[in-house]
Amino acid sequence: MSALRQAIALSLAFLVLLTLGGLLLDDVITEEFRAETEEALREEYQRISDRLTREGRFPEEIVTAEVFSDSGVGYAVLRADGKVLGPVLRGAFDSQGFDILEAEALFQSKALETLDRIFDLIDEDDEEEPSDSGPAAEETAAGQLAFDVAFESEADLGWRIYSGAVLDGHLVVYAPGVSAFGSDLTSVILVFVVILSLPALIIGLIFGIRAQRRLNRIGAGFDRIADGELDLRLAPKVIRDDIDELAARIDGATERLQASIRQMSDFSANIAHDLRTPLTRLRLHLDQADEAEDQTAHREAAIAQMDDIIAIFGAIQRIARMQSQGRRDGFAAVDLGVVVEQVHEIYEAVAQDAGQSLSCRITNAATIHADRSLIMQLLANLIENAIRHAGEGARIAIDLSGSRLAVTDDGPGIPEAERGRVLDPLYRLDRSRNTAGAGLGLAMVKAIAELHEAELALMYTADERGLRIEVRFPQP
Repeated sequence: MSALRQAIALSLAFLVLLTLGGLLLDDVITEEFRAETEEALREEYQRISDRLTREGRFPEEIVTAEVFSDSGVGYAVLRADGKVLGPVLRGAFDSQGFDILEAEALFQSKALETLDRIFDLIDEDDEEEPSDSGPAAEETAAGQLAFDVAFESEADLGWRIYSGAVLDGHLVVYAPGVSAFGSDLTSVILVFVVILSLPALIIGLIFGIRAQRRLNRIGAGFDRIADGELDLRLAPKVIRDDIDELAARIDGATERLQASIRQMSDFSANIAHDLRTPLTRLRLHLDQADEAEDQTAHREAAIAQMDDIIAIFGAIQRIARMQSQGRRDGFAAVDLGVVVEQVHEIYEAVAQDAGQSLSCRITNAATIHADRSLIMQLLANLIENAIRHAGEGARIAIDLSGSRLAVTDDGPGIPEAERGRVLDPLYRLDRSRNTAGAGLGLAMVKAIAELHEAELALMYTADERGLRIEVRFPQP
């Protein structure tokens, strides 16, 4: 299941990134502490070196057997006569500048014993009296000073030293290294990764299972839709995430599919209804042709009925081709003003013969990217529809403003109950059943508008009379 795999993968990715981030943090912090330790050593070395230079000698009291000074940094001196002042071994003075030594290579045996007791006290303080300021150890025996250690350590911790020549001798300053701190931080990170791994995986599985259940529900619903249950809706009332958005999109596709199937059903019913009459007449003429003395009239009537049927199927095919976006290759620049003037000139006389008037107004005509013949057919269909249904004495107007083309009439209009279907192929108003035509004029207009990505709007007056059909073409 993809949702579960994704949840597990994200959980593992989180743990891996947490581990890598922790290790990177470990390196950064460790390097920062190393830099701070070296800076402290350099400053302490300079301070002591300046003091010795001012005094011009190595006073006995400058160092004792103490491991640390009050500043937390220890130091020792090797005099010219070979005497070591401090708790370090003679070999520690062989280095120059910064170096790292183990405790056994740096301290004398007595100092190592002192360090062991110090670390034991640190551990005891951590177990008995933890504090926010860090573990502290205090001991006053055998000349050992009190000091604070900012982090826990081990007796075998590497020590950072800085050494150099002072007067006629050698000076070494030292402080605990930070390798143990880094080791502790790495251990903490790994422990946290182990502790967080199980909850992270459990939470990831919970969310993955929930997501998978929702996907399974959508899949099951999709199967029901495929079986014909088009009224089913999958999206919740409140869209919360992308899965709900997916369900909403499926619902939208289902609604469009349902509308298409309903339209196809109505389309088939309309075809059957509109073809029944010409086919019946065709059969009647064919039956009467054999018995009639004048067979020519029946033959011509039969041919006329066949032409009507062929015209209907031809119009349906043209609409199907336009809806399949198959004619955009023939698009070119078209001046809408020129097209409107030509169509107006053709149909002005037709409207007059029908006892109607056809006016034309053009304002700032636009040039669009279109198929010229289809634009002329669109406008011709709008005018023919108005001439056919507006009635005698109606006033029809063509209005072009920019890329907005409109045809308006003051006829009886369209009943409100039928306005949503007048653009469907072969749909005709009840009062138009006895008029010529097959109900494909406005359907053709709709198909041409969609092919040109134009907006088609039917507008009605407040008194329910008249119709304005407006087409808004996109500007190139």
